[in-house]
Amino acid sequence: MISIEEYEQVLAIRMARRILGYELSRTYLYLVDGLLIDTGPPRWGDRLVKVMTGHEIKLIVNTYYAIENIGNNALLQRTFSVPIKAHKEAAEKIRHPRREGAVKRWMWGQPASSKVSKLKNYIRFKDYYFRVLETPAIGPGHICLFEPERGWLFSGRLLVKSEIKKGRDAKELARDLKRLLSLEPGTVFCAGHGVLTDGLAVIESKLRALEMGIREEIWDDAWSLSN
Repeated sequence: MISIEEYEQVLAIRMARRILGYELSRTYLYLVDGLLIDTGPPRWGDRLVKVMTGHEIKLIVNTYYAIENIGNNALLQRTFSVPIKAHKEAAEKIRHPRREGAVKRWMWGQPASSKVSKLKNYIRFKDYYFRVLETPAIGPGHICLFEPERGWLFSGRLLVKSEIKKGRDAKELARDLKRLLSLEPGTVFCAGHGVLTDGLAVIESKLRALEMGIREEIWDDAWSLSN
């Protein structure tokens, strides 16, 4: 299933896998002024090409090297002759994607190799300027994009619950979230939850939960040492 919504000048492309009415997976891509942020799982590639045929793509940026971020890189690059950029620490894994397990291949497909070059610390278009923010708590090469004039934050996978549950370092996550909070974003465009008009409150909530968990962990360690 693929659907499209428009928020201000941003096209939000939602991809979801449903079985018997139950949503097993969901991911969002965003198109703004010719900049396509991530390319989604390969299972939806043909439908994504049809959607993109009616829009100009000047550049693709991958916020991470997960299948949800790079799955249709090769197809879009071949179809539209568009360059792809990513953080230098993600580039090699995008050029040579790992072979996914059987369940992921069945659910999402298998990404193909694509050409990718190093992303600078900013992206400038005619009407937009994006700061590239390194947020490595999710993994090496994970980035967010921030458009300061409009207060738009494209948060990649930083707020995706499944990522936070993967044993990520809570202190590193808290550090990344605090950095984003300091920007005071207005709207957050999340890879897992879509357009969050209350994005600042969502980030604050995630940070409070993380800090509570960190304090509990420290307390548990202190308790074990005293017994």
